[in-house]
Amino acid sequence: MKKTELASNSIHSFLVNGTERNYIKAEPFDPKNIVFVFHGNGGTADGFKKKYVLEKVFTRSVVIYLQGIPGIGGGFDPKGLKNGWQRKSGDGDDRDLKAIDILLPIVLKEYPDLKNQIYAMGHSNGGRFVYLLWNQRPALFNGFIINAHQGVDLLEQSVPPKSAFICTGSQDKVVNNSNQMKSVAIIKEALLLQSIENKTDQLTVYTDKGKSISLFHYIHAGGHDLPKLVLPWINEFLIKTQDRP
Repeated sequence: MKKTELASNSIHSFLVNGTERNYIKAEPFDPKNIVFVFHGNGGTADGFKKKYVLEKVFTRSVVIYLQGIPGIGGGFDPKGLKNGWQRKSGDGDDRDLKAIDILLPIVLKEYPDLKNQIYAMGHSNGGRFVYLLWNQRPALFNGFIINAHQGVDLLEQSVPPKSAFICTGSQDKVVNNSNQMKSVAIIKEALLLQSIENKTDQLTVYTDKGKSISLFHYIHAGGHDLPKLVLPWINEFLIKTQDRP
C-alpha cells in the first residue's frame, strides 16, 4: 500500500463524568500531526467525515472526528436540542473541555511523538469551540483551524501565541461576518503579525517578525459552509507549522 492510504478508520468511545462520548479516527501509515475535528451545531462526526473526507487531503494527519451532544442552548438552537459544543467557559459544567482533557492523553498513548503537533479544527459552532480551546487550553495545541465563527469576546481576554487558519465567507448569513473579521483583526494586532503574503485572491498569510507564528486568512465569496477548495490550503498550513516548537 502507498503511505498516503489509510492504515485504519475506526469508531471509539470514552467516558466523561459517566457520559459516553464518541469519535471516529482516520489514521495514515506515517502520521506527522493530529487534527481534532468539531462539526457544526446539529451535525454529526460521521456526516462531516463523509462530506469532507479530510484524511484524503490531510494525508499525514491522524484525523479525529469528535461527536457533539445536545444540552447547551444558543444561537439557532436556543434549547440545546441538537448536537453541539460549549460556547464559553462553564457551559454544561465544561463538559467538552473535560472531554478534551480526558481524550488527549488517550490519543497520545498511541502517538507520543506527536504531542507537540496537535491541531483543533472546527466548523460553525465547532469553530466557536476551537476559539474556546485557544482561550482555555492553548498549551495543548500547536495551531487552530476555524471556519465560519467568531471569538471576539474570548480574544479580547487574551490571544495566546499560536498559529491559526481562519476561513470566512463574505456572504455568511448565520454568524455575523463583521465579528469574524474583527476576530482576525484582534489576532493580527495581538500577535504582532507584520509580514504579509498574498497566496491567492482568497488567501493571505500573515507572519510575525520571528517567523514562528502564522495566520492564514481565507476569504471566499460564499456563505456559512466550508468550501472544499480550502482544504488543500489547510493542509499546507499543517505542513508549514507542524515542525515548529
